[in-house]
Amino acid sequence: WEGVCETSLIKATVRVTIDAARITDIKITRHVCGKGKPAEAITRTVTEKQTTKVDTVSGATGSSIVILKAIENAVAKASAKTES
Repeated sequence: WEGVCETSLIKATVRVTIDAARITDIKITRHVCGKGKPAEAITRTVTEKQTTKVDTVSGATGSSIVILKAIENAVAKASAKTES
């Protein structure tokens, strides 16, 4: 499932793989940011904890928030599809 989040300065597109109601993989396919590259490690934490309610990456808070929102958007698409 693809999720996107964009602000005026930071943009992220992710592809989230969900199997048996679990996030099994998250790939960042686009991340436009200033110095927020370290935030990309947040995908591993989300996969491990199975939630986007995780701490942001220090020094890359903006990018962390945008990536998390993109993941949430992908999961919401998956949830809507399985509910219909």
